[in-house]
Amino acid sequence: CGACSTLQDLGVYIRQNLTDSTRMCGFLGTVSPALMRDCLMSLGFSLPCVTIWEWNILNTKDKCFDVCLLSYVTGEPNNKPDGTLNDCLQCDEDKSGPNFQFFSGRTRRNSGIPSAIQRPPDQFYDMEHCYWYGDL
Repeated sequence: CGACSTLQDLGVYIRQNLTDSTRMCGFLGTVSPALMRDCLMSLGFSLPCVTIWEWNILNTKDKCFDVCLLSYVTGEPNNKPDGTLNDCLQCDEDKSGPNFQFFSGRTRRNSGIPSAIQRPPDQFYDMEHCYWYGDL
């Protein structure tokens, strides 16, 4: 278990595609750390999960700023034609991914939740999410 292993955080991962919204929170963080935190909290994350997301965003900004700015300005898709990650996402994966995965506990990939970022099948945990909404 980790910072994002709560049912609250699972609900956040399931109900929305986080790729664009967390990127927007990162942009707000250039104006104010409080705006970034408020943005992440408004997505519904628990406070411990917000903390690791903040670290991920700030570390990626520090290590990958130039390549990510170019990716964003040119509207580069998340994946290259051969299926690999674009240079920004690959930089994030290399520079922030290991720490994020270790401390967050839950990720979309290891929870079997698809995102806007296409991943090879061997990196995605195949899991069926089935929830009961009827009377017991």
